[in-house]
Amino acid sequence: MKNVLVTSQENTFGKNLAAIFVREGYNVFTPGDNEPEGSLDLYIDVSDERNAADTFTIRDGLDEEVIRAVYEKNVLGSMALLEKYLPLLDKGTGKRLCFLTSAEASINMTRDTDGYAYKLSKAAMHNFYQMTANKLVPDGYTFRFFDTMCGEIDAKTAAESAFHYFTRKRGTEHNDPLRNDENRLVFRDALGREHTW
Repeated sequence: MKNVLVTSQENTFGKNLAAIFVREGYNVFTPGDNEPEGSLDLYIDVSDERNAADTFTIRDGLDEEVIRAVYEKNVLGSMALLEKYLPLLDKGTGKRLCFLTSAEASINMTRDTDGYAYKLSKAAMHNFYQMTANKLVPDGYTFRFFDTMCGEIDAKTAAESAFHYFTRKRGTEHNDPLRNDENRLVFRDALGREHTW
């Protein structure tokens, strides 16, 4: 059995996702609840903090307090957790890192004119993901980025979709190791659609 860390079960998506992994025979750990020992194979960061006050537009002016609060949860908290558990992932055989993002934070996809705190935090993480991949891919790590489609798809359906995406390999084109799809950083949503950053 493989050892999986789900960084939180406080939200409905994280709770559903952890339950699916348990159902499928994985050992599931959560920080502060049941801490892993020895090694981890799969790391799933479900940080996806949103703030009800994050409704300001550019014309309203940016609310630094809201931006800082969301940034601390989605960026600083996420970075700190990965740093804490990376030594256990180095000892595991899976070496897969999974993170939540959203098409709302995609420069090419978003059409919204508010919600800047959330989008800025995810944009910062997109840069962090790229830098982390540059460092860890040569060591055998693979990455998955997932949009739960919050508010459009129910959390249980999204969690089932995430489970399949997180646990499956991405193909090698024509058995050519130079055309390995695992080397591309992409994110997919709960309907299986691929999005641009």
